[in-house]
Amino acid sequence: MVQQQGQPQQGGGCLVAVVRPVVVAVVVPLRLLWELVVLIGRGVGWVVDKVLLWPLRMLWNWVLWPVLHWLVVVPVGWLWRWLVVVPLTWLWEWVLLPVLKALWNYVLAPIGRGTVYLAVGFGKVVAWLAYYLVAVPVRAFWRWVVVPVGKAFYYGLWRPVLFPVLRALWLAFVWAWRLGGRIWRFTVVAPCRWVRRSVWWPVKAEVRRVAREVRRTLFG
Repeated sequence: MVQQQGQPQQGGGCLVAVVRPVVVAVVVPLRLLWELVVLIGRGVGWVVDKVLLWPLRMLWNWVLWPVLHWLVVVPVGWLWRWLVVVPLTWLWEWVLLPVLKALWNYVLAPIGRGTVYLAVGFGKVVAWLAYYLVAVPVRAFWRWVVVPVGKAFYYGLWRPVLFPVLRALWLAFVWAWRLGGRIWRFTVVAPCRWVRRSVWWPVKAEVRRVAREVRRTLFG
């Protein structure tokens, strides 16, 4: 067991001894080369920033931008203000706004008020017609026709005549139904039940017994 455990350790040591020179010969030089490239890149970036970009920034901030600001931005802003903004503002305040106010005050608002008045008047006319042509006749018909006829039918025909007759017919029907049920139960249900218990079940049991005996005799 000791020898078997020692053999893998010797194999692992041989593998490390083979791989370590390869790592030292390949990976370490590549790592050093990469760090050298990074340092060179940082140095080139610093040189470009201090030698090329810084003078360009100074030129833009202190020469080009002031010249462009006073020769382009300021004149364009002045032209935009006095040739576009001011005329449009004057046009809106002295032409368009008064026209729109006049249009609203003398055209649109009167039309709206007239439409509202017409709608209100039309609604009142419709309500008046509905009240006097529908509600009043219906209420009068209900009060002077339906209610008296209903009361006359209830007190003159239904309560003294129809209700007692219908009640007597219903009681007679219930009594006849119960009597018919009893007659049916004693004349049909009871005999059928007796025949089923006293005749049919014994005969069926005997037939089954005979069939079993025959089957046992024939087939064993």
